[in-house]
Amino acid sequence: MFSLHFNNTICERDMDLLFAQALLTDSGFAGLLIDKTDLKGKPYQVLEAELSKADSDLGESDIQAVIDVEGTRFGFLIEDKIDAIAMPKQHDRYVKRGHKGVEAGEYSDFRIFLFCPEKYYKNDTEAKLYEHVITYEECKDYFEVKSDPLSVFRASQLKQALVKAKKPATTNVNEKANAFLRQYIAYQKEHFPALMLATKETVNGYWTDFRTELGYVYIYHKIKEGYVDLTFPRAQEMEDKAKVIAEWMRRHKFQNPMVQKSAKSVAIRIHVPKLDMLKGFEYVDQDELNRCFEAIQELTDFANVVDRANSMTMRWN
Repeated sequence: MFSLHFNNTICERDMDLLFAQALLTDSGFAGLLIDKTDLKGKPYQVLEAELSKADSDLGESDIQAVIDVEGTRFGFLIEDKIDAIAMPKQHDRYVKRGHKGVEAGEYSDFRIFLFCPEKYYKNDTEAKLYEHVITYEECKDYFEVKSDPLSVFRASQLKQALVKAKKPATTNVNEKANAFLRQYIAYQKEHFPALMLATKETVNGYWTDFRTELGYVYIYHKIKEGYVDLTFPRAQEMEDKAKVIAEWMRRHKFQNPMVQKSAKSVAIRIHVPKLDMLKGFEYVDQDELNRCFEAIQELTDFANVVDRANSMTMRWN
């Protein structure tokens, strides 16, 4: 029997991926959703599931699944929470996105769900607005009675998420900063869709978090400061290596990378234009915004190439 352990704190994006994959690969899991609605008992088939279904005006749905129920296409719009604070009118935006999907012909009707730990539901007022709720505990119980390796893996991940879960934070979200972030996310998805943005739309987003294929390496876009940092954990071990990497990058025409060290990590930094989040996204110079995303793409590509090179070396060895 194997166990699952996340070296870094498990995040909601990890859970989004688990739930989307489960909807597509485990018909019984989709039945958990069906049985919470007025569609209970009817035959169904999952047609598609999409992560971070975004709308430039209305934000994003963490997961959108389209399920055929007796020949009718239903949209299942899912908000996923471990412990992040809810945004004002977040449920209302789900309703509006659902109606917009109907008008666009994506599905004929829709249902809205919240996936969260039971403790989160009990302590969050916004959570009570969702018509349908599935708790992490219910999902864990579902997978624990199954013996296939993937279900065991999913049950283990859910257990770790429940360990992280706590009473929802009371940190204030700056309305202007969050509005900027949501438009930033929509722009990234439209113009730089290959980037793996992990930051949720429910935070201020002063630093946005991008993932790479080199799993332990991540990228921060420090929007107000004007930095993009390719970040390595274990600063004591990585500082000398980072200096060598930065020098190699300079020789290969990267944008003047510099090495920055903190107590827990070391980063290769590229300077980019500073963006004023509080002034408003509509005032951002598009060329400057693109320069930011191009720097993120450049560092992402570099990390991904390193990951592939490591994989090839392991195969040859």
